[in-house]
Amino acid sequence: MQMNHYDCIIIGAGPAGLIAAVESHLPSKKILILEKMHKPAIKLRLSGKGRCNITNEAPLEEFLAHFGKNQKFLKYAFSEFFNADLLDYFRKEGVRFKLERGGRWFPESDRAMEIVDALLRKVEHLNIPIWDKAQVTNIEKSAEGKFIVRIIRSKENGKTVQLSADKVLIATGGKSYPKTGSTGDGYALAAQLGHTVTKPQPSLVPIETKGDLAPRLEGLSLRNVSVSVWCDGKKAEEQFGEMVFTDSGLSGPVILSLSRTVVTLLNEQKKVQVSIDLKPVLEHKKVDQRILREIDAHGKQSFKSLLKQLLPKKLIPVFLEMLNIPEDKQLSQVSSDERKRLRVLLKEFRFEATGYGSYARAIVTVGGVRIKEINPKTMESRLVKNLYFAGEVIDVDADTGGYNLQAAFSTGWVAGRAIKQSF
Repeated sequence: MQMNHYDCIIIGAGPAGLIAAVESHLPSKKILILEKMHKPAIKLRLSGKGRCNITNEAPLEEFLAHFGKNQKFLKYAFSEFFNADLLDYFRKEGVRFKLERGGRWFPESDRAMEIVDALLRKVEHLNIPIWDKAQVTNIEKSAEGKFIVRIIRSKENGKTVQLSADKVLIATGGKSYPKTGSTGDGYALAAQLGHTVTKPQPSLVPIETKGDLAPRLEGLSLRNVSVSVWCDGKKAEEQFGEMVFTDSGLSGPVILSLSRTVVTLLNEQKKVQVSIDLKPVLEHKKVDQRILREIDAHGKQSFKSLLKQLLPKKLIPVFLEMLNIPEDKQLSQVSSDERKRLRVLLKEFRFEATGYGSYARAIVTVGGVRIKEINPKTMESRLVKNLYFAGEVIDVDADTGGYNLQAAFSTGWVAGRAIKQSF
């Protein structure tokens, strides 16, 4: 059977796949982008709540630290194409940027579509075709060393179409936000070609907690709190920042960043607690001294009046219930034991983690194609010649704040450049 042949087929029209297509382009070479959804870059269009936190201002070593144990894999890619390079890349396309709290960069327009449109203009200008609604079902290598790519395409009435290619780049994303097309297809394709896939799990995801305490506080945001994860009586991780209570547990930036640890521990069948320090700048002794000062100065006032000085309004009835102290009790009558219970609760407001949100609520995926099987300087497979990977399909992930998108663009850029040089 006669098959359409391409010099390179790129699977996935997200940030990694699109920038790779642009960077791999040579007028003499045929490149094809395959996208299973009805249009490209759907997840990118929604990123940052539609605003697109494209990267972060952090310097290289600090930036890498946000990727945990697999950070070294990205060092070369970031040294070649990093945050300033990425911003300049899009500035040349007319996109203007602004820097926000936490070193996060956004388009000045607050429109992720500006980034998408700029990428698609580049692809169109180079006459690189994108086949939408093209689901890749299988990849294999022929005896001649060519890749045989089988797809189901709606424009072909759902029939299977076979393509061949000298090179293939898999940039299908992970499993988070499956409605955007990220359903883990790339993991299956990588496995078909002999690659090891580290078990995926959702990350940057809300945490579900036991009981009705969090739902009672739904909508309450806490800023400048320290949140720690505890397992078997030991602190596993701690971060400072902002969080919010939800109808099923905890969310917000600091919770999302801690979720990787929580999810891992829960999957290991461990008992996990999340502890909130509402007064992180004060040690226990200092908190006690502050409570004593309030008691000495306002001894005839009620216990509830003290809580008003220490807590957001929504937390007061919860604390009264948990402490089992009458709200109208005079401060001068508060015992040392009651004072201690208040201090401990202010410093260790604890919730038992029982689960976590699904991939539909996860921002990124932990796990993916094993990094030891990929050359970090080219993104080429160490197992299969002319096979490349880029983006979230690789086993690298970071905290929220623009780090993950930078990784997608940087690995895509490196892969594209390597493909071009290998033609």
